[in-house]
Formats: sequence, C-alpha cells, structure tokens
Amino acid sequence: MNPLLAERVLLPRRIGPRAGRSRLLTSGVFALLLCGPGSGVQAREESSSESPATQLHTKRVELHPRLRANAFGEPLVLISRELPGRMEGDVYADVAHPFTAVGDAFRSAAGICELLFMHLNVRSCTPSSGTDGERLTLVAGSKRSTGFAMQDSISYVMRSEIADATHLRVTLSAAQGPLSTRDYLMVFEAVPIDAGHSFVHFGYSYAYGTLARMAMGSYLAMAGRAKIGFTVEGQDVNGRPKYVQGVRAAIERNVMRYYLALQARLSITTGSPDERNQARLRAWFALTERHAAQLHEYDIDEYLQEKRRDLARMAAGT
Repeated sequence: MNPLLAERVLLPRRIGPRAGRSRLLTSGVFALLLCGPGSGVQAREESSSESPATQLHTKRVELHPRLRANAFGEPLVLISRELPGRMEGDVYADVAHPFTAVGDAFRSAAGICELLFMHLNVRSCTPSSGTDGERLTLVAGSKRSTGFAMQDSISYVMRSEIADATHLRVTLSAAQGPLSTRDYLMVFEAVPIDAGHSFVHFGYSYAYGTLARMAMGSYLAMAGRAKIGFTVEGQDVNGRPKYVQGVRAAIERNVMRYYLALQARLSITTGSPDERNQARLRAWFALTERHAAQLHEYDIDEYLQEKRRDLARMAAGT
C-alpha cells in the first residue's frame, strides 16, 4: 500500500443502509478536517520572480486594509474557495510573537502534533520518521468518544521546504484519504515583521470525488445544516450579516481552529510538559469561545475530559 494512504480508510460496504449513511456522514466530516494550502499560492510562486519570503511580505501589503479593519478584532484575514472537485482555505495573520518562536512550533512533526491535537475532532497525532523524512499520522473522529469505528487516519509526509532567518515554510502532504478524497496539503508559513511580530499563513486544500461529495452533502443537509462560517455574504431582512454556510463554512471553521491552536501554543511557554499541555488546551478553548457562533460545540469541562481520554489512549498506544 502506498505509504501516503490513510492507515484506516473504512468505506460503507457490506453494511446496512442506516450504518452506511452514518459512515458517510462521519467520513464526510473528517474529510473536511483532514485537509490542507491553496493551489493559488503555488501558482503565484511558480509565476513570480520574487523570492518566497518577498512574496509573503507582498501578500501582507496586499491584505493590509483587511488586516487592519475586519470583524475579528485582530489582524486576521480568512479566505475560502469552493472549486470544481476541490476545496481551498487560507488564513493570514500578524501575530505578536517573534519569528523564532513561531518557527519552533513547526520545526518538527512532534511540535506540529502538539498544535493539531488541540482541535476538538483530532483524537490523536503521532510523529514518526522514515526513509522519506518526518511524518505524522493524524486520527480524526467525532468530537465525543464514540469508538474507533467512527475514526479515520491519514499519514502525512512533512517537508521543511524553507527554514532560514527570513522565511519558514513547512508542508504536510498525503496522496489519498477517506471516501475518494485525495491530494491533501497543509502549509505553514511565516516571515518576521520586526523583533516581536511575525506574519503567518496557514493553507488548506484537498480534492474530492463523488463519494465524498455525497457524504458532505448528507452532513450539510443534517448535522451541519445550521452551522455558519466567517465570511459575510450579505444581509438579512433585518440588516444583520448573513454568513457563509455549507462546505466553505466548514473549511473556515477548521482553519480558524488551527490558527487559534497556534495562538494558544505560543501564549504558553512555561511549566512542565504536562502543565503546558493542559494550559494550552484551556487557552485554545477560551479563544474559540470568542467566536462561539461559529465554533462552540460543548463546554470546557467536556472538552478537557475528551482530551484526557485521548491523551490516555495515546500514552497506552491504543
């Protein structure tokens, strides 16, 4: 089997209609989670004569008005795109942390796993190494423990494409995932602004086929029907903002959760490893509650309880 394939890709075959529908819904949600940078970023790099670091600084200048005036209350721009057979999402932000601190979060698979694990749907993240370099296996499932049958995993190859004093670019890639999803790519990028600030970019993209489209459609028609994203698409009859829904909303919610995980990780730097981990989980949850309309799922006690269970399973190797 290709090493980039998920360790456990369970398809709805030889099971009853109800179980099959449940499995489609579950895997559809996971496919939205396990994705990764927009192809537009790659196209810009291939067509530009500027260095990658200069391109990212140029992007910051381009986004400057939106970084300074937005509904987030912080210098943050979130962009999502739904293309034929492909989803893409990007978040760009100024962060009040030195470039070296941001870089430390992404210089190893273990460091990236610490960040990704904060997401409520990530049940485990395991770093490893092989002949092709570092990799990590991400297991995603329901936000509540419902058994391993409701989980999917994808093994990502990690590549540090650029790591110098002016630019950091790390990518995670996987050829295939659950339910006809493929070409997963995550990108983490940063450049220094000054001694205490950095400009960061998270990118997400993945391609999908008919089976994944059916799964996503079922999820969005049922459990995800009322969920919203962050992009405002207009106003309702009362003049209130109308937020994007559907697959783009799902992408936006998850790229925001990962961005907030970076903020939580960077804000907690002291204490023992266990103390840092617990403090970061609490910090992440508090940050998501600032965007409760989009990100609230359950209370802090339940979140921490679920994460304690996940950590115990990871420690036991199960």
